[in-house]
Amino acid sequence: MEQRERDPPVFVSLGMVILDELRFPHLETVTDVPGGSGLYATLGARLFKASPWSIDVGCIVATGCDLPDSTIQLLQSWGMTLLLVRDEEKPCTRGLLQYEDDAFSRNTFSYVTPPLRPSPTHLASSSLLYAASFHFLAVPADLENQVSTLLRMREEQGIKERPLIVWEPAPLGCDSVNLESHFKACAMVDVFSPNRSELRYLIEGKNQDEVGFSRSTVEAHASRFVEAGIGPNKKGLAVIRSGEHGVLILSKKREAEWLPTFYEKGSSKVIDATGAGNAFLGAFAVTLQETNDPREASLRGSVASSYALEQFGPPKLTPSSSPLGELWNGSSVLWRLQELRARISGRGSQKPNVE
Repeated sequence: MEQRERDPPVFVSLGMVILDELRFPHLETVTDVPGGSGLYATLGARLFKASPWSIDVGCIVATGCDLPDSTIQLLQSWGMTLLLVRDEEKPCTRGLLQYEDDAFSRNTFSYVTPPLRPSPTHLASSSLLYAASFHFLAVPADLENQVSTLLRMREEQGIKERPLIVWEPAPLGCDSVNLESHFKACAMVDVFSPNRSELRYLIEGKNQDEVGFSRSTVEAHASRFVEAGIGPNKKGLAVIRSGEHGVLILSKKREAEWLPTFYEKGSSKVIDATGAGNAFLGAFAVTLQETNDPREASLRGSVASSYALEQFGPPKLTPSSSPLGELWNGSSVLWRLQELRARISGRGSQKPNVE
């Protein structure tokens, strides 16, 4: 374990950890549900880093004076490198998530308290500054500032390696009037990953009526960003998360490829989509920086998403107690990955190799 603690982290999200209040049409309100892009992205990375390697996943929580002990205990139970940045003068970031129907297919979100956002400056005296990959959810101007700050701080510490930068554009900024600023910001990242609606808003504008799903349209929109250049060397990836339609991966050197979700449309296992895209990107980032294989990263991302979909809030971890190792919601992550691979290859579901 001492050696594990000296290893640099493999992943850190600069997204937020939020406490949500969930309101339903015909169910009781639930409060203090852990959520936020930072928590779910961290979950995605953690799913593929079983103990003792879980310590290689970094989690930064910018919080106020009233963070419940239960939330801290939850994050501690995942065995990660945890950094709490507490402001005793302010309350925790809290959100209100209101579901509009009993199918949980439509919801609205609003902040109840002013958001507390993690910043690269919070990493100044932390081992998390040395992480191999970082996830951001931000509008272009904030993204550019945060990445510039992060790279400068790393250079000042003598860290020569450039980390993998994964950017999830903030939904509020995704509009055609901001297209050029998104093109410009893409030059600073290695992976640009809006969902298909956000991508459409960037190209067509928010006021345009949405038509039926079209792979060719998504590919054409994603190509605009690839052609403009993603990454300092313009060799970066566009990763377009498209819900039940799967995920598109595309780059200048890689033709468009679609990979499926773990759960197919209409599955009774799908309860709530909140955080699924964030979880995808956490697993994607960890896998890509370790394997340099976008296809494998996408498959693991889809498996990570499945664990976010099965309940409100994060899934339940059961420490290692079987030949399959630790379980999440009673299921093996590697088993699900093998099942998804088998489905793609046309061989159907198979029992995992646990040797």
